[in-house]
Amino acid sequence: MAVADTKIAKSGADGSLIYRGYSIQDLFEKSTFEETAFLILNGRLPSRKELAVFTSRLRRRSHLPPEIYKVLRTLPRGAHPMDILRTAFSALGTIERGLSPDDRKISIIAKMPSLVINSYRVVRGKRPVEPKESLGQGANILYMLRGKAPSAFESWVMERVLILYMEHDFNASAFTVTVVASTLADVYSACTAGLAALKGPLHGGANEAAMQMLTKIGKAENAAAYVQQLLAAHEKIMGFGHRVYKTVDPRAQLTKQLLRRLVAETGKGEALYDLCEAVEKVVWELKKLPANLEFYAAPVFHILGVPQEVDTPLFACSRIVGWVAHYDEQLQDNRIYRPDAVYVGEKGLKYVPISER
Repeated sequence: MAVADTKIAKSGADGSLIYRGYSIQDLFEKSTFEETAFLILNGRLPSRKELAVFTSRLRRRSHLPPEIYKVLRTLPRGAHPMDILRTAFSALGTIERGLSPDDRKISIIAKMPSLVINSYRVVRGKRPVEPKESLGQGANILYMLRGKAPSAFESWVMERVLILYMEHDFNASAFTVTVVASTLADVYSACTAGLAALKGPLHGGANEAAMQMLTKIGKAENAAAYVQQLLAAHEKIMGFGHRVYKTVDPRAQLTKQLLRRLVAETGKGEALYDLCEAVEKVVWELKKLPANLEFYAAPVFHILGVPQEVDTPLFACSRIVGWVAHYDEQLQDNRIYRPDAVYVGEKGLKYVPISER
């Protein structure tokens, strides 16, 4: 049952996905992170001048306040990167409480890559790397990870994945953000809740879990036996199946193309690509489950040198745009979410004093 109307994005069982009326294939091939983000937030593509202003605002607000680093240094090194990110993001909301509503939304989109990468670095005893205002969102992620500028091709690849991750209608985290927005809580509170939902292995955590599975399988020739073992144990095959897409996830197919090109350009990961294809083939033959975005995004991140623990937080660098758009859309004609539930518990019980229990 549909719970709301939206103009932001829509996925279809036929393997389609649109952002504000534009096909994901079109945006993947022709757009940039900043241009797609403007579209998601504003409902239209920007003019050249609007894009320049929007990009400049994002880059100027990409640096983290020093108070965030103080918070990060108090957190245990063994903490999950998503827990660290959620804590740091929530702290940011207390620090930036004086910003205007519009500046808040620009700031959290701009700062999310810095939060993701530098929270991971600082908690592990590494020095933070400040983002470069001369670099775009995708390039800055790789720059902060490595401490040196990535190639133009690597930056382009990262941007493609960010565009695919940016929005996906009423997924678990977007709906969580919308529910919190409906209480008229601020955007930091709503997106903190979104981060909590994103952590789970059935949502954002699926990319990390998919890479763990591929690492366990090891080689293409092991794929059939491993998948059969999972099915016999009635365990989930991470990176496969989707509530909406029953035959093909368009994002998975685009990311698969991206992975193939990345392997060809860099000379890395050929065996990993073969393994992915083998697993995809076996799962389809045995269960008719299509690969989803996470299954092919994880190997792309791996070849780009992204630590496996950062796979899920990296999701947030892009999905934050969709969350902010859903937050705004909810407030345009707001009613608090108050769904009903079917009570299936006991009735008619008589209270027994504690002295008699």
